[in-house]
Amino acid sequence: MGLLCAKLRDCCCYQTISCCRTSSPPMEEFQVLILGPSGSGKTELGHRLSRVPRAQDDQEATNGVRCYQMKSAEEPPPAQLQLTEVGGNAEMQRLWKHYYASSHALIYCFDLGADPMEMECTFSLLTDCLVGTQLAGKPVLLAASRHRVGVQLYDVEYAFGLEELAKSCGCPLLICHMDETEDLQRGIRWLCQQLMARKTQLDQRIRYDVNMQVWQRRKRSLLPSAKLAQVHRHRFRRQTRKVSQVLYK
Repeated sequence: MGLLCAKLRDCCCYQTISCCRTSSPPMEEFQVLILGPSGSGKTELGHRLSRVPRAQDDQEATNGVRCYQMKSAEEPPPAQLQLTEVGGNAEMQRLWKHYYASSHALIYCFDLGADPMEMECTFSLLTDCLVGTQLAGKPVLLAASRHRVGVQLYDVEYAFGLEELAKSCGCPLLICHMDETEDLQRGIRWLCQQLMARKTQLDQRIRYDVNMQVWQRRKRSLLPSAKLAQVHRHRFRRQTRKVSQVLYK
């Protein structure tokens, strides 16, 4: 019997079965967009989630795009988040919409220590991101940076009607603090759970939105050429009428 077991161990079929039993589940990948006003902590959050230390000479606000990777293996199957941070100045905000369609979720950063007027502008900007865009219906994690004496996260949620905004856009929403490790981990766990539970729906939505985006770009590129061709046809017809009139005279 021992000899038979030894032969089975050397058999390729046995090795295949053994590998299949011990193989880990496939890694699920998600595209997560990190947005927020300039100075709201987006870059710091990206480095924390990716566990890549931020260089001491890299403290300037992002004026472009940064990419990070984060793996979460707390609950099988494991998930890998491809994080894309887009700068938050006024010029970069005009480019945000080009990243909505291909994203599974949004992490929106805000400065809890900002004054009420700045906070109002911050969440007005969030409203513009969610209402009637390709981000509507996708999970949203709000990540606060810094602290403000006497202000709690539930105060912000109530004061700026974030729950009503989430319901109107169909977006699951959670608010956490990025400077508190346990609270940030809670927020990321929630986000991963939302992504895994909605994966099929989100993948289908992204394929549709990206295809529509490509079609709209193609339509806009074809429209000027169609107008140009129409102008040429009109010119040609006018010239033909003039030539015919001369011939008949």
